[in-house]
Amino acid sequence: MMNQYISKMEGSASMRSMQMAAELKRKGVPVIDLAGGEPDFDTPLKIRERAKQALDAGHTHYAVGRGIYPLREAISKQLQEKNGIYVGPDQIIVTPGGKFGIYLALTSILNPGDEVLVFAPYWVSYVPIIKACGGVPVIVPLTDKNDYKIERKIVEDKITDRTKMLIINYPNNPTGRILHQEEAEILRDIILEYNLYAVADEIYDEIVFDGKRNISLASFPEIKDAVVTVNGFSKCAAMTGWRIGYTAASQEITDVMYRLFEHSITGVSTFIQEAALEVFECETELEEMRKTYEERRNYMVTEINKIPGLSCKCPEGAFYLWIKVDTDLTSEQVCEKFLEEGNLVCVPSDSYGETKAVYVRCSFANDMKILRKAVEKFANVILK
Repeated sequence: MMNQYISKMEGSASMRSMQMAAELKRKGVPVIDLAGGEPDFDTPLKIRERAKQALDAGHTHYAVGRGIYPLREAISKQLQEKNGIYVGPDQIIVTPGGKFGIYLALTSILNPGDEVLVFAPYWVSYVPIIKACGGVPVIVPLTDKNDYKIERKIVEDKITDRTKMLIINYPNNPTGRILHQEEAEILRDIILEYNLYAVADEIYDEIVFDGKRNISLASFPEIKDAVVTVNGFSKCAAMTGWRIGYTAASQEITDVMYRLFEHSITGVSTFIQEAALEVFECETELEEMRKTYEERRNYMVTEINKIPGLSCKCPEGAFYLWIKVDTDLTSEQVCEKFLEEGNLVCVPSDSYGETKAVYVRCSFANDMKILRKAVEKFANVILK
């Protein structure tokens, strides 16, 4: 008999949509792929050159399991200076992507039957990973009517004597909200009062707009030892295919996570870690990408809100639009309609735990020519 959790696990909706788009493109169908969760930019040249240099220098052997020290040192410095998270290099594990960092944290902390609070809408992989670890996901529904704000009462209503952890994702995928000071303080107080752990997925924290700032949960000294921060270079530096991320946590949690890490992954490819060091020398390139996303966001929000039956709020971070659709169809049916009638590939809101209304998630990490065509297609399908 197969593992009862893994065998029943559903595939990732976003990956499924991306695979469908790729298959249609191979067949010659001119699809517009808005489902992808990755930058359309190439990895900055300096990073690619650093990888080549590392290969030529023979950096193809095992690295120290937790990650090469210069990279962990650079991550530690940035977390302190930009996020207010005070961890040393030995409290960081370099992982093969942020997603594995989340899995590593959950597997290391949860025992079978432990409950994890998950705020909806949520990234599609949280619930399956929690279940795979033997945990029990407990959904805390946030609503568009309240701008998806976290309120103390709705969180406390879901807490039981089995609650062990909460998981947050800000800037949020799919809504684009950032974590504001008031909400962060609510979470801090709840973590303290109920003695909870937290995983803070901050993979989009370098992609924030309008001069705003996302609050890092681990920046509160009172709870820093209870929070595992997960981040990486995939989104900010257009390195999705490189598979490199990291965790930052207390020494106690880090040491436990590393026991599993060294028996499962061993370590991230050495030359990739060397290349990632160059990310910290690419502030200009990263800022240019962020500004471009902001320009695309402004265009898409303006144009989508002109189309009858479609509406979206202006995301504060990440590179997604969370588009509300005025319809009697399900979100799956809406996505099918957009695909069949407009060759548009989107991700349905059901996949993100949104059950009160119908939304589709669309990425604006695409060239402006593609986005203009997408707006035209949306209008044609809706107005047909």
